[in-house]
Amino acid sequence: MTDQATVVQSVEPKWANDKVPAPWNQVFTNDEWLMHDIVVKTVYGFLVIAIVAHTLTWLWQPWLLAVE
Repeated sequence: MTDQATVVQSVEPKWANDKVPAPWNQVFTNDEWLMHDIVVKTVYGFLVIAIVAHTLTWLWQPWLLAVE
């Protein structure tokens, strides 16, 4: 009788976190990553709109200038 060791590996399917970049695989699942992506893009969009609005307002009527 020979001694054979049976090795059983639990391999998570490749598609389980396929949308998550490699450095973030341990932190996010696909659903969490998609929600994170939506939140980040929304914040970036808000910042762009705020910067444009502030720039246009400053061009129309500057503030924080030395009053002489």
